[in-house]
Parts: sequence; structure tokens; C-alpha cells
Amino acid sequence: MEKKSTHRELKQQISELKKEVKRYAAQNSDEKYRILFEKSKDAILIIENGKFVDCNQATVDMMGYKNKAELIQTHPSSLSPDHQPDGQDSFTKAKKMMDIALKNGSHRFEWDHMRANGEVFPVEVLLTTISHQEGNRVIHTIWRDITNRKQAEKARLEEKETLSTILESTPHGITLTDNQGKYLYVNPYFTKITGYTLKDIATKEDWFKKAYPDKDYRKKTSATWSNDSNHPGQGKNCEFKIRCKNGQSKYIEFRSTFLKDRRISVLTDVTSRKKSEEIIREKDRLQGVLELSGAVCHEMNQPLMSIKGYFDLILMDIPKDTPLYSRIDKIHAQIDRLSNITKKLMKISRYETKNYLKEKIVDLAKASTTENS
Repeated sequence: MEKKSTHRELKQQISELKKEVKRYAAQNSDEKYRILFEKSKDAILIIENGKFVDCNQATVDMMGYKNKAELIQTHPSSLSPDHQPDGQDSFTKAKKMMDIALKNGSHRFEWDHMRANGEVFPVEVLLTTISHQEGNRVIHTIWRDITNRKQAEKARLEEKETLSTILESTPHGITLTDNQGKYLYVNPYFTKITGYTLKDIATKEDWFKKAYPDKDYRKKTSATWSNDSNHPGQGKNCEFKIRCKNGQSKYIEFRSTFLKDRRISVLTDVTSRKKSEEIIREKDRLQGVLELSGAVCHEMNQPLMSIKGYFDLILMDIPKDTPLYSRIDKIHAQIDRLSNITKKLMKISRYETKNYLKEKIVDLAKASTTENS
């Protein structure tokens, strides 16, 4: 009997010991959770049946209330502005968010809260369901202030929009390619200059074939591109003649900058400048010719005047009704014409041209001061 009694007592002691261990473990676990709860830098709250029942000090500090009791007594709707950024009513949307958490076990989303002083600020919310029994719905809530993150995102967005505005409005063509020669971006002015869109030139091979149809010229431009690619940083300024999508030819100045695995190229249409430079060069070439011709004309003018005088004397001795008079008179007229031309050549004061047999020649009538004096 004593043995049986001892055995029962031992079993009872073991059972009580197990219960004590469980109570200790539970108590120890609760203490650990309470420490984490209170020491967390994130705001932590417990919502039971739609009402706040507990929160940590970080929540009080975040929301700007005097103490925990004051915050818990505040209705949840008072901690948010009337509407969220998406336009939804805060009260209605909050219920939707909690319903999702109760259904799925947890739910993460962004939310606008309002401090005690009325300041609205963004938070990231994590709702985790603890109990989902009828009449006892408990949700563990974490709020993390994401004001700095949102400000950084806004700054990046504004910077991106500013850069986009610059790229879209600059009077230069701009392209972005990767280190494989794939075109990642072309701005509107590039298309305005060349006519090509990003779809037309997916790769540099597409660009070279279309912009430089002549194989030899294409080889030259490709070599320049490759040589530039071997020198990181600022590339050299290059000028090439391209064929646009509409078949028109243009002179383009290229400037490239290399950033890691990206190449930014700036294109400037210098066709008008090239034409102006060509006109100036042509004028300079003709100026020397005109100066020489003026000197020659001056030397020719005196003999012409002598010849003209002799023909005048000859005509005085020939009857007007004879065939000889008519022939000599025609020669006399051509001498007068030649004399007028030499006078115009000697008096050219500006560069004026006219079309003649698909070429441009000096327009003596406009260039000579004789016609404008």
C-alpha cells in the first residue's frame, strides 16, 4: 500500500512540476514579448474588436500624445485624416484593411496617419491576426514611419521629371545605349533631326546601316565609334554626314559620354552651319578670281577703247547702205557690249550669284555698283 501511495504522489509531483514549468515558460515568454513590445522603435498596438487596447511608448511618441492612456482612449478614426491619398474614406478603408488581415492572417499596406497636432504623415502598416473568434477579434499592429522614404522617393521622382523635361525639350538629339550597342532611349529631338524612332534603330547595327548606307563611309564611322568606346569618360567630338529616314542628308556633330555600361550621345544638326561655311569658302575663292579678273579687265579696257575708236573712223568712211557697213556696225556693237562687261567686272562690290546650267555663277548685274548707283 505504501508503494502504491508513493507512486501516486510521485506522479502528482511530476504533473505539478510540468505545470509549473509551463507556467514559468509562459511567464518568461510573456516577459520577453513585453520587453520587445516596449523597446521596439516601431509603433506597436493591439486592436481588439475594432478598438485599441494596448500600445507601446513608440506609438505614443510617434503620434504626439501625452501618454499611453490618452492615445488608447482616442477613437481610431481620430488618428487618420478624413481621406487617404487614393481618395477613399479612411474609416471605410480601415475596416477593409482589417477584414483582409482577419481573412488572410496578415496584411501589409501604406497609410496616412495624423498626429495629435494635426500633422499628417505616411506609415507602413502590418496587421497580423492573433485571434479570429466571434466576439474576440484581436489584431497585432505595427506602424513604421516612412516619411523619410517617401521624401526620398518624391525627390527622386522630381529629379527624374526634371531630367525628363530637359531631355524632352533640349534642342539636341540625345541617345542612350548599353555596352552591347542596344538603344535604350532616344529623345523627341533626335527623331525630329533624323526621323528615326527607337523602333527603327533597336541596335547600333540598325543605326549604322540606315544612317550610313555607303559601306566605306559606314566602316569609317563604325571605327570612330569603336575607338571612342575604348576610352571611358568624355569622348571626342565627331562630325558625320547621315542619311535621314526621309532620304535627306544632314551633317551631324556627335559628342559622347561614357557612364559605366552606358553611352550617352548628344547630336547637333550643323547642316546650316556647314552650308554657311561652304558659301563663305566659295565666296573667298571667287573673291580672288574676281580681283584677278578686275585687273585683267582694266588692262583689256584700253585696247578695246582703241579698237572701238578705229571702227568709229572706219564706219565714217563707209556708206550706211552697204553690206560692209552693217557687218562692221555689228562688230562695233559687240565691242560696246564687251566694254560694258569689263566695266562691270571692275566695279563688282559684293557677292551675288545666279543659276546657270545647274551651277552658280556671279550675277554681274546685281554684284556691280554700276547697276545700283
